[in-house]
Amino acid sequence: MNTQRPEENALAGPQMTPLAELGGKRPMPGRQQEAMELDLVEIAFMLLDQLHFIVFFFLLGALVCNAYAYFFIPPTYQSTASLYMVSASAGTMVNLSDLNLGSSLTGDYQELILSYPVLDLVSEKMNLGIGTGAMRSMISISNPSGTRILRLTATAGSPELARDVANTLAEVAIEYLPETMGIVAPNIAQRARLNTNKAGPDINRYTMMGGVLGALACCGWFVLLYMLNDTIRSAEDMEKYFGAAPLASIPYAEELNSDAQERKHRRKKRGSR
Repeated sequence: MNTQRPEENALAGPQMTPLAELGGKRPMPGRQQEAMELDLVEIAFMLLDQLHFIVFFFLLGALVCNAYAYFFIPPTYQSTASLYMVSASAGTMVNLSDLNLGSSLTGDYQELILSYPVLDLVSEKMNLGIGTGAMRSMISISNPSGTRILRLTATAGSPELARDVANTLAEVAIEYLPETMGIVAPNIAQRARLNTNKAGPDINRYTMMGGVLGALACCGWFVLLYMLNDTIRSAEDMEKYFGAAPLASIPYAEELNSDAQERKHRRKKRGSR
């Protein structure tokens, strides 16, 4: 039973809204929101004032990454062989069941070609002396949409090695797959050719990435200096940090200081006479 009188309730003033009803968060005062917006605007103008430094570091980062990609990253080359995953079932013409079988087994072919027995046979046949993981990193398999063709792409440090690995992989695959899956061997639709065009590194990508990283590093440095600089430089800063406008300000002029020093120097000369 509430024994408090209405007069006491009136004197108690309005009840405060619980913090839980506000979602557990205290509302940010309008002054703080204005200060945050003002800081972002000031940072934007500050970065515009330092635009020449940002452009310089953009060009510097692009130049450094371009030189790194060109001189320190070894080039790679690619070559591709293709397998046609449809064969006549009994030495006759290809029928619809052969087409459907080749389409449904394409995923199985991809997994088996990248299995360690096939990769180890390729390495042993070419006398490469590398392990299964290294062989797998050199090979990628793709299946163009709507086709029954597997593209076996080999990536190596020389165009001759990339061509030989792709062709050897295709030869080993058409021997290994029929024995393992009990089906008719697929056909080699295209043998790999010597490709002297570099597949990597992508120098343009490295150049752009270096420029962006250089510009971001420069912007981050200037923003850090701005955030660490807590000196009062104007009346607006005084009002922003302390919430009160100054009553007066004393300007500092270097010209007045230099004039005072010049007058003092003249007086010394007169006194020496």
